[in-house]
Amino acid sequence: MIPVSSPYLDSKAKKYVNRCLNTNWISSQGEYISKLEKILAKYHGVSYCVVTSSCTTAIHLAIKSIGIGTGDEVICPNLTFIAPANMIALSGAKIQLVDIDPETFAIDHKQIKKKINKKTKAILVVHQMGHAADMDPIIKLAKKYKLKIIEDNAESIGGKYKGKKLGTLGDVATLSFFANKIITSGEGGAILTNSKKIYEKCNILRDHGMSKFKRYHHLDLGYNYRMTNMQAAIGFSQVKILNKILKKRKKQLSLYNNQLKEIKEIKIRSYKKWCTPVHWLTTITIKKKNTRNKLIKYLHKNGIDARPMINPVHHALHFKSIFKKQKFTNSEYVSANSIHLPSSTNLKEKQIKFICKKIINFFK
Repeated sequence: MIPVSSPYLDSKAKKYVNRCLNTNWISSQGEYISKLEKILAKYHGVSYCVVTSSCTTAIHLAIKSIGIGTGDEVICPNLTFIAPANMIALSGAKIQLVDIDPETFAIDHKQIKKKINKKTKAILVVHQMGHAADMDPIIKLAKKYKLKIIEDNAESIGGKYKGKKLGTLGDVATLSFFANKIITSGEGGAILTNSKKIYEKCNILRDHGMSKFKRYHHLDLGYNYRMTNMQAAIGFSQVKILNKILKKRKKQLSLYNNQLKEIKEIKIRSYKKWCTPVHWLTTITIKKKNTRNKLIKYLHKNGIDARPMINPVHHALHFKSIFKKQKFTNSEYVSANSIHLPSSTNLKEKQIKFICKKIINFFK
């Protein structure tokens, strides 16, 4: 079976992990924690970085670090992995869902304003599957209504909006290093910010709310959201080859597009001129309704592990009753009719051609 995604690791990953083992620094203390934080901050051109146990925990820290809690509201896209919505709810705030732009798959800025009220404190933006959200109008709204911007850049590390790196446009941003992401540490995440106040808050909350200057002196209700030194070692090795990975993945996307462009029954993702996209997953949308699952089943039979698009947030059982009277037309359509094709960094050209040939055969 050709997997949807598998990690792309070089020899340095093993070398750095072995160094952790040989020195006995295997948990959340050790040299690679600070090394990873410094290299990520430098890559993005920001002042501060805090690495965490996952992107989900990074989102939770980001929300808490800007003071969001019970009685507040946060705007969030309706088509995203469930983590951002869950973390808003966990913080005690109320979620205001907004439909997506059908081309970018990111939050539709034209629909944000009507969800803003006196309780709104932040807009959580997800740069969806390699494509940036349209940030200028979002930043304009945030300034007008004095809102914070949280960027979830789990799927689009290395991407740009009008020449600026994603994860550097809001007040605080998060990254994911799960095994299927562009770079990985197995599990893990990170927070990026230029705010010393946010950085210090995240640093304290990540480690049980404990003072950095007085051990076992707890300043706040905190969590154990620490990354291990071994995870950081793998992550550090990945950032060192990030540009190489992005280059290989760009070539892969181009090959997919060339092979699939003649299939009239599908829509290949397009990209706005202001976006410098990155390739995370090859995503296609099937134009004929009730065909998506049949195609997935056909590909599975042929040894290809295709995956359905994520469900909209408002479909989750714990959110369903809250949003039952609202319509999210674009989220519904994209979710119900889109699939992800295998997109590992080490995917071979002959594998891509084989996958595309099977898709052509299916529609014949």
